[in-house]
Amino acid sequence: MRTNNQSNTFTSILRGEFIAEKSNVKLVPFLLMLVVLVLINIRSSFHAENLLKQSISLQKEVADLRLIYVTTKSELMSMHRRSVVEDFVDLNGLNTSLIPPEIIEK
Repeated sequence: MRTNNQSNTFTSILRGEFIAEKSNVKLVPFLLMLVVLVLINIRSSFHAENLLKQSISLQKEVADLRLIYVTTKSELMSMHRRSVVEDFVDLNGLNTSLIPPEIIEK
């Protein structure tokens, strides 16, 4: 008979008869507070999951930008070599001076 009483109590809670009883009316604010706390917890977990997704995408973006930086830096460093500069000057019709520069003093 105890299982019948427990199932009767459970169905009473599901139907809402639990709240309608006068002895349980003082528990309504507590139940409302529990519902609000559960909703806040759910929202917080969704927000944390979104932040984690953003963090992962930003980490991937930083890694991609780091690769672009290294590639661009190496290309620019290779452009500053003397042989590359001489080839660029030759393409524009200029020649490298064979006479060393002189210092003019007053």
